[in-house]
Amino acid sequence: MSKPTIVLVPGAWHTPTHYEMMLQRFRDAGYPTSSKQLPSVGSSDPQNQSVTADMNFIRQDLLLHELDQGRDVILILHSYGGSPGGAAAKGLSKAERASSGKKGGIIGLVYMCAFVANEGDSLLSKFPGQKWEPWHLVNEETFQIDARTPWDIFYNGVDDSLASPAIQAIKQQAIPSFTSPSPPPAWKDDVFNGRRAYIKCHQDRAIIYIAQSMMISLSSLEWHELDLEDASHSPFLTHVDPIFNFVHELATEWKN
Repeated sequence: MSKPTIVLVPGAWHTPTHYEMMLQRFRDAGYPTSSKQLPSVGSSDPQNQSVTADMNFIRQDLLLHELDQGRDVILILHSYGGSPGGAAAKGLSKAERASSGKKGGIIGLVYMCAFVANEGDSLLSKFPGQKWEPWHLVNEETFQIDARTPWDIFYNGVDDSLASPAIQAIKQQAIPSFTSPSPPPAWKDDVFNGRRAYIKCHQDRAIIYIAQSMMISLSSLEWHELDLEDASHSPFLTHVDPIFNFVHELATEWKN
């Protein structure tokens, strides 16, 4: 039986290059993978970006590209990617597509230290006091956000040999992607009962562990959870094997 495709939605400032080591681990085990840079990352027209624009891109260019070929998908969402990615999955579960006579579908959602957004939430609204964090370098004239101290926020605990090239690959993030509202998410839907997972990173300084735990708790739903006690915001660089093993076990369960 063929393995599901791993579709990965990057977080803010990040591109598929950052996740290549983890994606290669899946490919080595026979899982096809797919990931693309979001329109809000490194954008030439940042003022026209939004969560909805990213959602539409993920849905059309990543998900439907796979699903319309009859493939099953496990959707992995990192950080900001949880907001547009969780919305892009709406109506695309395997069960929903089968009821319409379509093959292929999303068989599970995996949030990797990611935002579990409700409809109407903006990322800015999730920050303390609904204000920018000190490490956000916001330029309202260019509509761009830079990460002021990525080595400390994203890559704490990551070996310099991995952190340095990751920092060099970071791009600017469009402001409206953080201030626009999130569309309705798929994670709330009953079709994903038993098919939601969250990878919690205790040393995360971008989305702190207590915030991750609170989002799961406030969802009032059951999640498969992987706790990585020594992982920062970039477990895809430091905890490839535990993540692979977790998702591989879920893939076996979710295929049935």
